[in-house]
Amino acid sequence: MTLAIVTGGARGIGAAIVDALLADGTATQVAALDLDIADVEARDHVSLHACDVTDEEQVRAVVASLGEQATVLVNNAGGSRPHPDRTDALPFNPFGPVDLWRESVDLNLTSAHVVTRVVGPGMPKGSAICNTASIAGVMASPLFAYGAAKAGLIHWTKCMALMLAPHGIRVNAVAPGFIYTRLWEQMLSREMFEAMVGTAVPMASEQTPAQIADTVAFLCSSRAAQVTGQVIAIDGGSSLGRPR
Repeated sequence: MTLAIVTGGARGIGAAIVDALLADGTATQVAALDLDIADVEARDHVSLHACDVTDEEQVRAVVASLGEQATVLVNNAGGSRPHPDRTDALPFNPFGPVDLWRESVDLNLTSAHVVTRVVGPGMPKGSAICNTASIAGVMASPLFAYGAAKAGLIHWTKCMALMLAPHGIRVNAVAPGFIYTRLWEQMLSREMFEAMVGTAVPMASEQTPAQIADTVAFLCSSRAAQVTGQVIAIDGGSSLGRPR
């Protein structure tokens, strides 16, 4: 059995990554860790585990229960936690409250360290780690805490790649562009999002979870055996700027 662990793997990009790893043959079994696994349908070769990936003890308990060492780790959990009762919870507030700043950094950056700290030491030579960053970590945007955390994740990816290369473990990241996730739902209607994509993305189309997942599966496979420390943007050219 080849085991992969995918955080935030119950829905959206994470669920697409789970499917891609299995379809690609990179993993024969996937453990999906997610804060909320309610109403998620069971699938063959996929085990669902309720877990707050910012909590090291919870992560250790889940990993210990697997009974198998993962050779693929995808740190995908991120985004934002909803706060419907707070008027100060908008992610584009440059002077946002410190507790929400810390929450965003914990979820989008520290969680990757927590999970890798638990899983990484036992990973054998030939293993792969892939982190889900964002183009918000590459280019300036109004997503202050989120963008800063993703920029930190990109830097951490490169540092880990350098340090783990002698152990035969590769570390890469993907940087998705415009996908209508819960983070965007808090800020824009679907219509406004589509209008923004039409003007902000050089290829004038949004990206899909499956497109992100395909790149993750490649980076975690033997086809990318000499690829490490890289950040691949799947963004329709957004990080290049707007065409003149």
